[in-house]
Amino acid sequence: MSAGAHSFGGYFKLVLTTAFWGGAFIAGRHLAQHMPHFLAATGRFVAALLPLLVFAVATGNFPRLARRQVVATLLLGATGVFAYNAFFFAGLALIPASRAALIVALSPIMTMLVMRVLMRERWSAMRFVGVAISLAGVALVITHGDVAAAFSGAVGLGELWIFLAVVAWVAYTIIGKRALEGLSATAATTWSTLWGTLMLAVPALAELAGGAVSWPDSASWLAMAYLGVCGTALAFVWYNQAVAAIGPARATLFTNLVPVFAVIFSVIFLGERPVLASLVGGAMVVSGVFLANRSGAVVVAAR
Repeated sequence: MSAGAHSFGGYFKLVLTTAFWGGAFIAGRHLAQHMPHFLAATGRFVAALLPLLVFAVATGNFPRLARRQVVATLLLGATGVFAYNAFFFAGLALIPASRAALIVALSPIMTMLVMRVLMRERWSAMRFVGVAISLAGVALVITHGDVAAAFSGAVGLGELWIFLAVVAWVAYTIIGKRALEGLSATAATTWSTLWGTLMLAVPALAELAGGAVSWPDSASWLAMAYLGVCGTALAFVWYNQAVAAIGPARATLFTNLVPVFAVIFSVIFLGERPVLASLVGGAMVVSGVFLANRSGAVVVAAR
């Protein structure tokens, strides 16, 4: 296979991953409204863990971890599995799926900002402009076009939960770059999913012990299966492969397609009608990230 074909296949997987994650907002919205949040998240990752374990063992990608790798995969599980999903389901119970997805579009910009601090990058004017446009776009989405609302306490709790999910995902992306040193994407994903599922199971058991938990309907089972197999098992492996191959800042750029897919799917399957300010803000976020990632946007990285 030529290098070009290999690259195309990798980028195609990244695009398909963003489509899976766009659909995850639709499935997650249903579960958040029909099941306790930690129970729903645990169901998602149990559905993901089983095929991951089978695939990892069958391909020899489930090694015994060194102490450093244990710590790294525990951190991945704590951020990308436990924290992200706790905030994700809490937010989706309160705000529409399309709106949540547009807020999540902030993750590439936040990743670049953190990487700038860690790597001491010097940015070009184009990157600063792109970051500013994206941040302004997110402000429009979060405040429904009334930016002054952010200072009057009018921004809801749902927006706050989704923003915290973004923080957790940025941490997962950056930690993933180091965690993948000496580990395959499949091994890192399987181990972090195992740790994260165990973490989620503790509060999920508390929800069960609290009673008033009804048996999931067929749509909820389907949503958990989709989130587990497509939105987690496949998507996390492919995303980690991309982080290892092209770096966290460039890989996370593709997550800007997530709100595009999520808005389309939410209109088709949930009948949602995003407000104009959210659509304009979402377009600003995507445009800003593309500007910030144009060739030459980073002048030089300090060693």
